[in-house]
Amino acid sequence: MNIVKKTNLTLLTICVFAATIVSVTTYINKLAAKANISTVTITAQRLTEQQKIAFDIEQAGNTMQTVFIAAKRLSPEEKLALDQQGRQTQQAKVPVQKRPQLLV
Repeated sequence: MNIVKKTNLTLLTICVFAATIVSVTTYINKLAAKANISTVTITAQRLTEQQKIAFDIEQAGNTMQTVFIAAKRLSPEEKLALDQQGRQTQQAKVPVQKRPQLLV
């Protein structure tokens, strides 16, 4: 009977010790994770239209960019070829409907 009591006491002590170690380890890991997370606060204000224009001019280096667009009138054959090319592109984008197959 004495041996059973000592064995039970030993097992109880081991269980309490293990539970204490697990809870302390979990607490330490939470503290370490909380310490590694840095907090960043970003604040900004909405720009007015004049501020936007001033910012764009400043970024462009006080030079305005000029865009030239050149175009020519297409012949009826070129229009037809362009339309056919557009149709082929749209047909390639349409997903193909596959029929389900039975796995045997």
